Amino acid sequence: MSISTRTGTVALGLILAAIAATAGMANSGTASSGVECGIVRTSQGGMQQLQATILSPKAVSGEYRLTIQSASNGGSSNISQSGEFVARANEQTTLASVTVTAGARSTVTFELTANGKKYDCSQDLVRQL
Repeated sequence: MSISTRTGTVALGLILAAIAATAGMANSGTASSGVECGIVRTSQGGMQQLQATILSPKAVSGEYRLTIQSASNGGSSNISQSGEFVARANEQTTLASVTVTAGARSTVTFELTANGKKYDCSQDLVRQL
């Protein structure tokens, strides 16, 4: 293998490694850090509760922001909650909870920064943590 081919191969490897590293920077709630976060939905009596939740193997602290745009036949609402949080290790922590009409069309954005790392937690959690 010539030097120019070897250099090209090394450069390609470095580029692929950089792409892989940056792909996880704005992760979706589960990362190598072990942090799990997302929205837990429960329905009861014609209402739906949305809980912004985090679980981490280590104690974490930071800030969160939850916004919900909800629309139904009865009208619409825009809800925004944010603040600082501290979550203990291995303990499910609800950072915010909102109740909307069941069946409403809701757009949820839940983002947090924990120990300096940003997470997009807008996805629904399939299982309760």
